[in-house]
Amino acid sequence: MRSENIFALGLGLTPPWEVSKVEFVQEPDKSKTLHIYIDFRKGGEFVNDAGQNQKAYDTEDKTWRHLNFFQHECYLHCRVPRIIMSNGKYKMVEVPWDRPKSGFTLLFEAYMMMPVEGEIPVAAVSKTVKETAPRIWRIFRHWVSKSRAAIDLSAVRRIGVDETSSRKGHKYITQFVDLDTRRLIFEGRREGQGDI
Repeated sequence: MRSENIFALGLGLTPPWEVSKVEFVQEPDKSKTLHIYIDFRKGGEFVNDAGQNQKAYDTEDKTWRHLNFFQHECYLHCRVPRIIMSNGKYKMVEVPWDRPKSGFTLLFEAYMMMPVEGEIPVAAVSKTVKETAPRIWRIFRHWVSKSRAAIDLSAVRRIGVDETSSRKGHKYITQFVDLDTRRLIFEGRREGQGDI
């Protein structure tokens, strides 16, 4: 089996997506990075908003940061097609490995979220994954807001609020809890006086 096929299996690609090329690149600092090139099969079709199969009108080259391959940073590159929608306009196809406008694969976002959820400081995660703290915070805020939007609070009748100092000094944690189910609804952190 060719290495391209193994990487396609590892990425969970299904037709018309396929891995066209895999290469290690020697970087100026002597490190190596892994680059995986994904393409779609010639004549491949994609479903538009009306459920119709459409062939690519044109393509745009895009790159995403992916999970490291052992100690090597890994990047996915893809020729992403645009197809015609029911309103006659062209739209880029959503690829299964990314969240639009993120620049990271979903697996890499999940990898960055795990230590942050475990209360490891974002600065430490930033150093480990070699990405800026603001990019990590954007990912964290996106998934937290998506998670909050999915919470059904219609059955909540009584809420308890508690604020405590998390460390010496003026670092506070405020928790909102459903008193009937004892489920945490929201937790906010702040430093000093003022709103959460």
